[in-house]
Amino acid sequence: FACDDADSDGICDDVDDCVGEYDECGICNGQGIDEDACDCDGNVEDDCGECGGDGTSCLDNIISLGAATDNSLEVLYSSSGDIAGFQFTVSGANVLGGSGGAAEDAGFTITAGSDTGIVVGVAFDGSVISAGEGLLTNLDIEITDAQACLSDIVVSDPDAQAMDFDSGECIDFPCDDADADGICDDV
Repeated sequence: FACDDADSDGICDDVDDCVGEYDECGICNGQGIDEDACDCDGNVEDDCGECGGDGTSCLDNIISLGAATDNSLEVLYSSSGDIAGFQFTVSGANVLGGSGGAAEDAGFTITAGSDTGIVVGVAFDGSVISAGEGLLTNLDIEITDAQACLSDIVVSDPDAQAMDFDSGECIDFPCDDADADGICDDV
């Protein structure tokens, strides 16, 4: 029996799902991916070249020190991937504990060895700190030197794989050092 087959696909047009061709998005006679888009959902590339990205994939992986007072020290982060755990050593201060920031928001437990300066952050429920940048945590400290530095940084991703992180510059504590020996006068 004869039928119309305008697209010559061997299927009668009246029972054919698509009279014509499917585009790369699976739409019959569609226009395909929009000119400014990078996928069929209309997403565009971010500044890092990632389709539908939020710009975090091109962030540098850095843990650094921020503002300091006589008894507190900010720890900042910039991360291109999610963080499942971290560890670092702080010199120049005894670390008494940590709280606040993205670590607390993600449900991390912060432990610190006051005499070793080692700080560990982990969430026992599998939570992560999302890729991005900001305040990682606030440390409660006792100043032991005029300057604080970070070292021995270890960061893991949600698959328990190590992530390469750099440390920021050392910072000077706000203290008086009348004899210029590099040690705060009250220490």
